[in-house]
Amino acid sequence: MIQKNNKNILIVIALFVGSAFVFSCKKYTTPPAKSAVTGASVSIQQLRSSYVGMNTKFTANTLLNVVVTADETSGNLYKQVYVRDNSGTVAQTGFYGAISLHFIHGTQGILSVGDSVAINLNGAILAKSTGGSLEIDSLDPYTCINKLKTGLNPIPLTASIPQLYTYTGGQFIYDAQLVKLNNVEFIKPNVGTTYAVAQQAPAAPQNVNKFVCDSFGNTIIAYNSGYANFASTLIPNNSGTMVAIANLYTTMQLSLRSFPDINLTNSYNPIVYDTITQNFAYQALSSKGIIMAAGWKSIAYAGNLNWQGLQYGVAPNWKYSPSASNYKTTDIRNDIWLVSPPIKDYAYSHGGSITKYMDFSSALQYGTSKRLLSVMVSRSYDGTNLIPSQWTDISGFYPAISTNSSNGYPSFKYAHGNNNIYSPVPIALTVGTSGSTPTFYVAFRYQSSTNDVDSTGATYLLGTFVLRNN
Repeated sequence: MIQKNNKNILIVIALFVGSAFVFSCKKYTTPPAKSAVTGASVSIQQLRSSYVGMNTKFTANTLLNVVVTADETSGNLYKQVYVRDNSGTVAQTGFYGAISLHFIHGTQGILSVGDSVAINLNGAILAKSTGGSLEIDSLDPYTCINKLKTGLNPIPLTASIPQLYTYTGGQFIYDAQLVKLNNVEFIKPNVGTTYAVAQQAPAAPQNVNKFVCDSFGNTIIAYNSGYANFASTLIPNNSGTMVAIANLYTTMQLSLRSFPDINLTNSYNPIVYDTITQNFAYQALSSKGIIMAAGWKSIAYAGNLNWQGLQYGVAPNWKYSPSASNYKTTDIRNDIWLVSPPIKDYAYSHGGSITKYMDFSSALQYGTSKRLLSVMVSRSYDGTNLIPSQWTDISGFYPAISTNSSNGYPSFKYAHGNNNIYSPVPIALTVGTSGSTPTFYVAFRYQSSTNDVDSTGATYLLGTFVLRNN
């Protein structure tokens, strides 16, 4: 996602005028002689707490003491660095406060990871980006930076992908934090592709979203710039660790600092599930983007539509859901499938007789009583070639697949019991012989035709998918 700054100044106020501080205003490698400047010190947490929905321009010397955690060296960030201090209030984030700084000029040669600096905010703007992340905008690197120390080593916070989506106290607590993810990899469709598209004259570089997952199927976007010095590098078929900045762009995502931060040296973890509990709202879904969740695959069997992300809720706490719709379709017929990762057959793997139980929640918008969504199971699908005759329709086990349409905020109901309570039912009753194959697959199938007036515009959304053993 290409990040943009919202530079509409709604209110201009003076902040934090007070004590004296030593300050300098030049581009340099080592700190020059400092000149005295009158100004109050402020912390990142104070800035976050002071923001009440309106952009604020600083009109007096206001000094922010921070350590740089991400710079522009690799080219994946442009006119932007990330910083942190010790003013955070959440133990999960190590009590670090973190924020993004946006400059009117590039900062290469001026700011580097590990620099301890004092930033004069006079003339800058405290604002929300279009993606909802709080930032300090319109800084001039030639006049606002006083470098106090270099060579520090900011240690990343170890976190899991689900933790990065933590929203509490009116904020995503990992926004702008330097994090380390263990036992992660890029989803299979990204393997063997480049991180981004570097410049190939006369074509301009292209920014690309890739998708990082863990062995549980949790997924998050990794945003990569075509100007990054690793843009043309191929994504390996490996797993390992990754250090990045976690930042908010309508949904939480990662901004990679540098190629050495991507340490994927272990064997790739093919995802074969024994059980699944997946809240699709926490996946790396983007509005109107094809579903790219770990292990799941969207297939346009007929027509040109795919399962895609649908955004709803209130900014900045947007929610996302996989959705299937034929709204404004140019196809006569649409038949689109969302296919699960392979699911382990317990009898085949362990010689036991354990049965799989499954339920899921769904919602319907702009529909009628005609049901367009069905649930399918296959023991013959090879993971690539979709042949509908190899699939069994088990929708009859789920009488409450949404038929009641809501044209506003989606109302999710579990498909077995038509309520908000998970109620598992067997799915393997009519799916061939248990133990005959090592794995099987589940799919959600949406079928519509423009010749059928009942189907026009109907949109189905998925909420939570649960599969367990008895």
